[in-house]
Amino acid sequence: MSEQERDALGSALRVLAADAQAPPSLSGGQIRRRGEARGRRRRVVGTAAVAALLVAGVAFGVPQVMGAGEASQPPAASTPSPSLPKPPPLSAASLDTQNKVLTVTGRDGRSRSIDVWMKEGTALIRLTVADKYPKGALPDDLLPAGKYVYGAQWVVKLTRTGGSPVYIAQASKNTRSSSNVIAVGSADANWVYDQLDVGDVIVPN
Repeated sequence: MSEQERDALGSALRVLAADAQAPPSLSGGQIRRRGEARGRRRRVVGTAAVAALLVAGVAFGVPQVMGAGEASQPPAASTPSPSLPKPPPLSAASLDTQNKVLTVTGRDGRSRSIDVWMKEGTALIRLTVADKYPKGALPDDLLPAGKYVYGAQWVVKLTRTGGSPVYIAQASKNTRSSSNVIAVGSADANWVYDQLDVGDVIVPN
């Protein structure tokens, strides 16, 4: 509301207050004419008050409406943070190639050391579990590839960098004599098979 509008509104209100307080010392006709004049002044004051309220509403309402429009806009998309590299898998087992002992950490967090059969020079580098199956056919590494295979139980296939696959399997005549098999006794073969999962790492030492 402008300064001029506030002065006009204040003057009209003061006139109304003075009229209300003045005692009626006039005749009936004069009182009636004064009442009509007072009604006209009240209408003028009411019109001025409404105009002032409208001006104030426009002054205060427009910024609020503009602010509401700004708030309804969707926030700017945040830049995604770069994903961190996945940590290398933890070793699930270790293989003592000199003493021929396989140590496996079970699902309960406890470790078990197991004697194995393996030929010298077998699996001397890091091994990773690539597959597993309860029964399967393994190639005889002493003969040309694909010429002879034999059945084995509780087979865990291991991959190694720069070399052919190595297998963990239940001990038998064939598995004990193969240079690409780590043969595990019958009492432990099923347990080892159950504890190792694809992606687990076996570290030779």
